[in-house]
Amino acid sequence: MGTQGSRRRFPKHRETVLDILSQSQRIPSFPVLRKMNLAKVDLARSASPSRIGWTCLFGRAYAMVCEELPELRDLYVSYPFRHLYRHPHSVCSVSVQRKDDNGVERLIWGRWIAAESMTLLDLQKQLDDFRDAPLQQVYREGLTLERTPWLLRRWSWWCLMNLSGRKRAKHIGTFSISSLAGHFALNLHHPLITASSLAFGPIDASGTMEVVLIADHRTIDGALAATALSRLEDKLCGEVLNELQALGANSAHMDRVSSAA
Repeated sequence: MGTQGSRRRFPKHRETVLDILSQSQRIPSFPVLRKMNLAKVDLARSASPSRIGWTCLFGRAYAMVCEELPELRDLYVSYPFRHLYRHPHSVCSVSVQRKDDNGVERLIWGRWIAAESMTLLDLQKQLDDFRDAPLQQVYREGLTLERTPWLLRRWSWWCLMNLSGRKRAKHIGTFSISSLAGHFALNLHHPLITASSLAFGPIDASGTMEVVLIADHRTIDGALAATALSRLEDKLCGEVLNELQALGANSAHMDRVSSAA
């Protein structure tokens, strides 16, 4: 048995993770947890003829909440003077675990622009592309940034986070989603570089799911975060549930038409 370990080059695809960790250390964030009864949503999701992931359901619902509560779209900007920037629509950064072109597992971050105006089917189609399409096609900006020299890359991140709210919203997002529910776990407090971020755990036998909202305390207080989670549950059990049920109803109608023909 050898007595020494081995040294290997730091993986290039982990550079973005280091950048995110570096920027998140400057954001005073806090988590708020809510237990939601999503039994009806889970039932409708299981009955839907189209596979719709929980990430899509949460992305759609929270984007609608951000439309109703525009304070959730506020981004803190440090320079040239301290101010808040409010983006006209939500931009969701969604964390995706996938393989690169060499079969190596890695993280990428896809973006849903104005998910409040998209359908569940459109969101799922984009999420499938984030996971399965060629990496150069769905993550071109990220790959370019990974190849940038360290000092220039960190300078680019600093500019995005501190100089322009519009560019920060466009390239990083106004909120994010990072879930380990598929691994039967809940990441209570992951790094935050958007105004807020959602995480959710697995749903239990009673239809209860734990949902966490991590918020930038410079723009969001506890009461607003709690209100956002309450409205999120309302949206999931309201408009999003209705859309899921409509998918099933449309499929049943098409089956009847096909049988009649």
